[in-house]
Amino acid sequence: MSKRTSTRWYIGAWIVWALSWAFAIVTGHTTLYRYGIFVQGSSPVGGVAVLLIGLMALVMLVVWIGALIRLGQQHSWGWFAVLLLLHLIGLGIIGMVLYALAGRDDVVVYRPTVT
Repeated sequence: MSKRTSTRWYIGAWIVWALSWAFAIVTGHTTLYRYGIFVQGSSPVGGVAVLLIGLMALVMLVVWIGALIRLGQQHSWGWFAVLLLLHLIGLGIIGMVLYALAGRDDVVVYRPTVT
């Protein structure tokens, strides 16, 4: 999976995921407690938002694994460690944005052929 494909898909899925969370909270029957928000029920539209949350989380996971495999193939261990660690502590979007802005570009290597 190329850098461009993985970063665009991950960042796009994260945006949809975040908007779906906000939509699920807004459309649900919420109660504000001292320690956070508790959603007691939701409308059918909120149910679609919850399904989108799960789907986008799956897309982000697949794209993240694809990006890690690509970085391993390129022997780009610094970026591999950054993406792995930031994602494991819950800051995967920061790692992907950094990788999109400053990460190593894909290098195409051609093997010499016998003529």
